[in-house]
Amino acid sequence: MKIVYCSWFPFKGYKAITLLRWIFVRNDQRMRFTSADYNHECIHYEQEKELWFIGFYLLYIIDFALTMLYFWNWRKAYRNVAFEREAYDRQHDMQYIQHRKRFAWLKYDWE
Repeated sequence: MKIVYCSWFPFKGYKAITLLRWIFVRNDQRMRFTSADYNHECIHYEQEKELWFIGFYLLYIIDFALTMLYFWNWRKAYRNVAFEREAYDRQHDMQYIQHRKRFAWLKYDWE
């Protein structure tokens, strides 16, 4: 995965975002971007690949919209998207990608 540092993307309040094979990291978060953050973004890349990228983005938007309607709170909705829950739950397990089962995000429901 290639890391790209950018001053305006991702938007303020976010440290990094994975799009295809690139991880975009905000310049102001460069020093705070850890190996756990990198692993988190690599988990998203695995999710993207198994859904042929476009499927990931569509399901992510749908899941976020539904969780936003349910929680009516941006941060809580974001943290409860199934893809984010898997990535946050496993970001400190540096071996997770090697033993991750396909579609592992399906086991995460709203909390």
